[in-house]
Amino acid sequence: MRRTLGLIDKAYEITPNCCVAFSGGTDSLVLFDIMYRHTQYRPAVVYCDDQMSYPETEQFVREVSGHYGAELIVTSGKLTPLEMWRRHGYAMLGKMAARVWAQNHKGLDFGYKLDVSTCCRKMKIEPARKELTRRGYELQFTGQRGNVDDRLRGMRSHMDGAIKYVKTDKIYICNALEGWTDTMISRYVRQNKLKLHPARERGAITIGCLYCGGGAQFTNSGFRVLREQRPEEWRKFIVDWKVGEIILSVKYDRPLHVIRRAIECLGGLKVLADVRPWIFDYLRENPLLGYEK
Repeated sequence: MRRTLGLIDKAYEITPNCCVAFSGGTDSLVLFDIMYRHTQYRPAVVYCDDQMSYPETEQFVREVSGHYGAELIVTSGKLTPLEMWRRHGYAMLGKMAARVWAQNHKGLDFGYKLDVSTCCRKMKIEPARKELTRRGYELQFTGQRGNVDDRLRGMRSHMDGAIKYVKTDKIYICNALEGWTDTMISRYVRQNKLKLHPARERGAITIGCLYCGGGAQFTNSGFRVLREQRPEEWRKFIVDWKVGEIILSVKYDRPLHVIRRAIECLGGLKVLADVRPWIFDYLRENPLLGYEK
């Protein structure tokens, strides 16, 4: 806590024109509460509608912002999820793992690309930062926890530090919760009786994009949670948007045209979703490093 409060003070010394990013997730909720409970600062709050969040997320964000009396800024990207994936790459395997996959399949035509980083940037990060700089904000606080989140963020944290200036977006970023563990987050939530996102109460692993395949492994799969909790959204994702084809292509490491022929032989994507829905639950059986939690 002492280091977090020190980082917040240090960031405010750079510029008071700042806001805190709030996704509705637990990490950003903890940061939000710390700033309003333990400091004299009252930053505005920014929420980016990525068009892939739980339906109740924006309402939850508004309720929490109202509870603290914080100014709320809501923005969204221009691309639809399908436009994003088809143009830049599907969000599968995780940021670093997707890069490794791209390297291993370089020169091979699988009929699609994987790129988790670009999906995050185009659907959430970029729209929010553009709106903030347009409004004159110069610094953004986030709930990222560095190496505790994943290896890629840990590497960036080691290289750039908890406070950095992003030239591309012309804004400072402060990751004030850097180094916090899952236990520390859970303890803070429990001690301060914070109200969590409704989906967490129903068993959701994370409060991020409903359709994100980051990790998507047997031991920790958002796809399975989506199927069990929101079957209509899952069916749209798997059948209507035909992302089920991409999942099976990644899972069995076969080009899309091969997977499509196999799906046809088995009766079609709709039949598979009805009869064997669990085959779309995960991308790989072995846990990816950084996704053990």
